[in-house]
Amino acid sequence: MSQPHSPAAPKPWLSPEAKPFVRIHKVTKKFGDFIAVDDVTLDIYRGELFCLLGGSGCGKSTLLRMLAGFETPTEGRIEIDGQDMAGIPPYDRPTNMMFQSYALFPHMTVEANVAYGLMREGMGRAEARDRVADMLRMVQLSKFARRKPHQLSGGQRQRVALARALVKRPKLLLLDEPLGALDKKLREETQYELIRIQETLGVTFIIVTHDQEEAMTLSTRIGVMNAGEIVQVGEPPEIYEFPKSRFVADFVGSVNIFEGRVSEDEPDYIRLDSPELGGTIHVGHGVSCRMNQQMWYAIRPEKIVVSRVRPEAEHNIVQGLVEEVLYMGNLSVFRIRLDSGKIIRATRANLSRQEHDAISWDERVWVSWGDTSGVVLTQ
Repeated sequence: MSQPHSPAAPKPWLSPEAKPFVRIHKVTKKFGDFIAVDDVTLDIYRGELFCLLGGSGCGKSTLLRMLAGFETPTEGRIEIDGQDMAGIPPYDRPTNMMFQSYALFPHMTVEANVAYGLMREGMGRAEARDRVADMLRMVQLSKFARRKPHQLSGGQRQRVALARALVKRPKLLLLDEPLGALDKKLREETQYELIRIQETLGVTFIIVTHDQEEAMTLSTRIGVMNAGEIVQVGEPPEIYEFPKSRFVADFVGSVNIFEGRVSEDEPDYIRLDSPELGGTIHVGHGVSCRMNQQMWYAIRPEKIVVSRVRPEAEHNIVQGLVEEVLYMGNLSVFRIRLDSGKIIRATRANLSRQEHDAISWDERVWVSWGDTSGVVLTQ
């Protein structure tokens, strides 16, 4: 889950002086008695590639449609570039929206599809032709300008839809599951194309997706949604390594979660008694908690070490039986039943082409991890 954006890029969300480009303030959307979006407040900054991440029905597409003007908030306020969007129809907003279906006109050429919005606005043919040509070069489709959509691959159609959305030079581009129709390999390639185009043009992107790997790869920041609410906002490493709840930990990537109660509470460490683990969990830093408080400990599979020999570490060591080994190419996934009965997942990178003595099914193994490898959760 790499983060391709330049680490030297400015991060306006860290500056108290920075002014948000999109400001969503206490926005709620109801459909009858159903609350689709529930009291959402969110600031997005100019030039961001922001991802709204969540499962089906969590409210992310409804929030996007309110930004576009296709839905009206029941309560709250939306501002784009300092302007209140209340009462402003979609065609007068500084936005454009790209749908999952692409919605290309099948009888028009690529060039005509991209030019459609400009011609509807009354732009002169010569100016429109030049702008379309520039945009087709940007998305690397110049040689396909005369083709019809049915003569293109899925990835090429996706880039036509992107060019059509960008050719009008919106300040804000809204993308609803833009890569959902592509196969895995093409989706990965297109993700980097999206990043390149966004960074070249400097347009602010807001992308809705249910794919956590896609959100991790694309975004400057992620807003995780659940049941109409934004439950956490952060940069991809923050969301992955420091989730604020069991929901976020479980939704973003694979995770093992152990329930426990605080049995020791010291300034530089705490200890959790966990029947699920079959022992105690040593957390190598202080945590704001009280004795006997119920907590949860989340640890990612790649942070767990599996070995035949008992590790020399003092803490966070248990035994179990390997029930399954899944070979995924770049890594192997171990499904291990601990002596407590709980099943956990551990992963190991396949650094060599062959391992003649690799751990296999039905082996007794030791499972361990460092005391700063996991995260303590209170909800």
